[in-house]
Amino acid sequence: MELETIYITYMNDIYRYLYSLTKNHSAAEDLLQDTFTKAHITLLGQEIQDIKPWLFKVAYYTYIDSTRKEKRYVTSDNIDQMHSNTPEQIIVEQDAFLKLINLLEQIKPIEKQIILLCDVHDCTNEQAANILQLNVNTVKSHLARGRKKMRTLITREE
Repeated sequence: MELETIYITYMNDIYRYLYSLTKNHSAAEDLLQDTFTKAHITLLGQEIQDIKPWLFKVAYYTYIDSTRKEKRYVTSDNIDQMHSNTPEQIIVEQDAFLKLINLLEQIKPIEKQIILLCDVHDCTNEQAANILQLNVNTVKSHLARGRKKMRTLITREE
C-alpha cells in the first residue's frame, strides 16, 4: 500500500486519536505530520502487515516523545474536524466527542487509552496490547474497569 493511500485512509482516525490525547488542534496536526513522517521512513525499509494498529502505535509514541520534550499540556475548548456533514450534525458530533473526552479525563490514563483504542478506534484487544506493550489480559481487565466507570459517569451525568 502506498503512503498516500495509507494517509488518506487513516489520517482522520489518527488525528482524532491524537486530538483526544492533546486536546489541541495544532498540536494534534503537528503530531499527525510527525507520525506519518516516521511511518514513511519505516515503510521505505520494511513491509508492515497490520498497518492500522501499527500507525496508532507510532502516533502514541510520537505523542509520548512530544510530551516528554514539552513537559506541559495545552488545552483547548475548540475542536476542528474535517467533515462534509451539515452544520447541525457537526455540532452534535463535536458536542458528543467533547463530552466523551471530558468523561474519559475522570478515569485512569491507562483505562482512557484502552477505551480510546478499543471502543473509539476499533482496535482489537490484541492490537491495543501491542500498541501499549501490555499483556492482553491486562488490557481486558483495564477495558472492563474503564467501561464500568464510564457507564457510572454517564448515568450520573444524565
